[in-house]
Amino acid sequence: MKFTTKTFIAFLFLFISQSVFCYSDTSSVNEPGQYTFIRQDYFGLNDEYETPYYIFKGKKNGPVMILDGGIHGDEIASYMACDSIVKYLNLYSGTLIVIPRTNIIACNQNTRQVNFDFNHAFPGDITADLFEYRLAYELMWIVDSVKPDLIINLHEARTKWSPKALTDPEKAYGQIVISCLQPFEELLVRSVDNMNKRIPEGDYQFHTHYYSYRDHSSLDNFVSKFNIKSYTVETYRGFDIDARVKLQLIAALQFMEEIGLEFSFPAHLTAFQ
Repeated sequence: MKFTTKTFIAFLFLFISQSVFCYSDTSSVNEPGQYTFIRQDYFGLNDEYETPYYIFKGKKNGPVMILDGGIHGDEIASYMACDSIVKYLNLYSGTLIVIPRTNIIACNQNTRQVNFDFNHAFPGDITADLFEYRLAYELMWIVDSVKPDLIINLHEARTKWSPKALTDPEKAYGQIVISCLQPFEELLVRSVDNMNKRIPEGDYQFHTHYYSYRDHSSLDNFVSKFNIKSYTVETYRGFDIDARVKLQLIAALQFMEEIGLEFSFPAHLTAFQ
């Protein structure tokens, strides 16, 4: 059945209500007495950007978090880290929704953008000709329907953080975690401090970073329209890919821990020698 613009919202609402908080027969036992429910679903059904995402539900209730990567399709460490979490995570309490390749067309083409920078297309428009605006609308709808406690957006930057970032904040740097709010929330400061305890001192360390409000960005729309905590993690693309994926994983897993998700994940996948 082909979705039309007129029927899209009704179908999407039904889809979300039946899939996000329902458990499929793909659930599996990962450890004795500990269960991780996992289901793969899609948004953008029958559109050119039909996109898979993954829902984990622990045996116990708890916080809800959304983790997304691939908003820019050439930032490959972001979706590689999401892939590792989907493959290796055991979640015991709470809910985690992972969208590895949020802009799946750009990811498949290994390009930052196709028609338009997807991260500048928010809050979106379901009637737009450019798919980026339709995709942004659908992502906003899912976020509003799920109402997570936290959204973490994984990105990469071509410029490495240096002290000049303190006086030139309107720019993305590698090894920063971005907030559009000041003063920084305690959750952000605590999370960055704790992730740095797991990272060698020096260039790999993360820094809190403030971006002023942008009405077109995903992060700012999540915060301003839904009052949901959201942060953007940027790793430096000059590092080798193994290090970048480890840094993305450390950041994502630390935020999961800080908001109260209970889980296990193979330690060797985030260990620096």
